[in-house]
Amino acid sequence: MNTETYLKVYDPKAQFEFPELVVHTHEGMRFYEAPDGLKYPSITTVLGKQPGKQKGLQEWRKRIGEEQARIVSGKAARRGTAFHNICEDYLNGMEDITHHKDKNFLAYCMFNEMKSHLDEKIHKVVLQEQTMYSPKYKVAGRCDFIGVYDSTLAVVDFKTTTTPKKEEWIEDYFIQCTAYASMYEEHTGIGIDDIVIMMVAEDGQVQIFEKRTKDYIEKLETMMDQFYENLDVNLQQM
Repeated sequence: MNTETYLKVYDPKAQFEFPELVVHTHEGMRFYEAPDGLKYPSITTVLGKQPGKQKGLQEWRKRIGEEQARIVSGKAARRGTAFHNICEDYLNGMEDITHHKDKNFLAYCMFNEMKSHLDEKIHKVVLQEQTMYSPKYKVAGRCDFIGVYDSTLAVVDFKTTTTPKKEEWIEDYFIQCTAYASMYEEHTGIGIDDIVIMMVAEDGQVQIFEKRTKDYIEKLETMMDQFYENLDVNLQQM
């Protein structure tokens, strides 16, 4: 981290205050409305519309059955939300997070496996659970965390999983974080080179993937081009 970036990150007066964006949904897709009224798709919606993504999901639902798919998806969503809430509270300085234990015991246990890694790696919170948008790429989203990871400014995404994942399975996560880094730079002028996925499985295994935004920016650009080429609705008229 160079001196200029360091001073901007550590000076509260120099930090940009992102507005909270209005959320819209349309046929299962999520969109955010910027302060100027323009609407942008969420990065997770864009990732979900990749060629073959919907087909794979449909095949999975067919294989295990609609009812079981609903149960599995619901459990994963609740676990992920609860885990994010615990991480946010803890990184905001809440020392006693035991009240989360009764809300989602599994997420609480998974957090306890991750806690030592947060203590070791994260040294400064710049923002958490913040909506952001990119006029350049015409995309928006809600970023888990931006702050000082080890000694560098990084986008960090917290993930839960039923079982550990191979790196080649989660390229979408790296593209998602690259999008957040781009959104942040557009509004603050501060570039972020590092992205991190901190993931914990239900068996307690923690996986940390550290990547560079430069390796995924072209993939983000290509994905956004494909999304808008195939979009069959006018976002601004929704």
